[in-house]
Amino acid sequence: MTSATFSPSLGELSTNWLRLFTDTCEMLSATTQVVKVRTARMAMAGPLPNERDRVEFSLMSREKSEAASESIQAMGSGLVSLGMTLAMDTSKHIWAASEAASALASSRSATQWIECQAALLKIAAASPADPLQLASSTARVVRESLAPIHERATANAKRLGGL
Repeated sequence: MTSATFSPSLGELSTNWLRLFTDTCEMLSATTQVVKVRTARMAMAGPLPNERDRVEFSLMSREKSEAASESIQAMGSGLVSLGMTLAMDTSKHIWAASEAASALASSRSATQWIECQAALLKIAAASPADPLQLASSTARVVRESLAPIHERATANAKRLGGL
């Protein structure tokens, strides 16, 4: 029994995690630059910021809220999807094991019993969750969850001259 509809190769798995690592590093670098620029602007603006600074500081708050909300939504939908896939694979695995156990119990000959036992052992030894698929899916969920924050951080860094 195969548990997943596709099983990524180790190269694909490595590529997914490398993309996540690269995106995260880029996001952290952009965030550092944006914080540096905005902190300097806040310090120079003092207690009475001008209109341009007030707009920038307001934008900063709104963007953080929006990005956090979008990130949480992406993480939630990604985890629900991953959970559903795992539940379906596990259900299929349990059903196949039940069918194989019933076939074993209703065997009518020694040959049939040995064949059914081999089929049941094969199913029992198979894992319903493919570790490579699970690792690849996890990288995808994390990457999609960080995407809204990454997009805003890199856009702000470019706009503010930090990148």
